Amino acid sequence: MKVNLLIIIVTIVFLTFAYQSNELLTFDNPTIKIKDINVINSYKGKMICYTINLYSPSQISEFIAIPDIAGANSDSSTKIEFDNHTRRATVVYYYAVPKEIASEDIKIKFCLNDKTHEVNSIVNTNNF
Repeated sequence: MKVNLLIIIVTIVFLTFAYQSNELLTFDNPTIKIKDINVINSYKGKMICYTINLYSPSQISEFIAIPDIAGANSDSSTKIEFDNHTRRATVVYYYAVPKEIASEDIKIKFCLNDKTHEVNSIVNTNNF
């Protein structure tokens, strides 16, 4: 009975370590992972909600979101700066979709640490 309990505890500890070390395998690479995308419909229009996980082995200095939408105002980028000791962060980014382009694809570029790592996200709001 004690041996079985010991095997179960060792297995749980091993699986927990393996799950947490998944991000450690990226050693020198900052990562941007889009965890979730939701489109919120309201009487004022559509809003896209991104939940984004950020990781950098050294530190996160800044996160930038740059919408790239034809016919829309292009100066609506968002910049978030972090303190000196941040290595992991979760950012919730909202983008209000202009009414004149509601049926087109929305393209937003996410950058981490002065554009050393970029992720492009394309969302078609008609699919939601």
